[in-house]
Amino acid sequence: MKIKIEPGEETLIYLSGQLDTLTAIDFEKEIHKILNTDTKAVVLDGAEWTYVSSAGLRLLLTLQKGMTVKKGSFRLRRINADIMDIFNITGFSSILTIE
Repeated sequence: MKIKIEPGEETLIYLSGQLDTLTAIDFEKEIHKILNTDTKAVVLDGAEWTYVSSAGLRLLLTLQKGMTVKKGSFRLRRINADIMDIFNITGFSSILTIE
């Protein structure tokens, strides 16, 4: 998995590849960095993101909750059909803001 972060007023996260148990450690480090800044909006671009495991879902929830505590926002965009299926099955599609 590759992670690209573009910090700013609206922090952009670009994921490509698989977010699974092995790669979740790197993503978790990036999430904690973001939550420790003053950013009020985070957008995850999933155009090249191909898979998410339960470990990845947990981290998305961590980011969502962290941004809510900061009175900020977290949105996902350009999510492929396979990942949307996982979000729908797990109920994450009703928890996360997906554009």
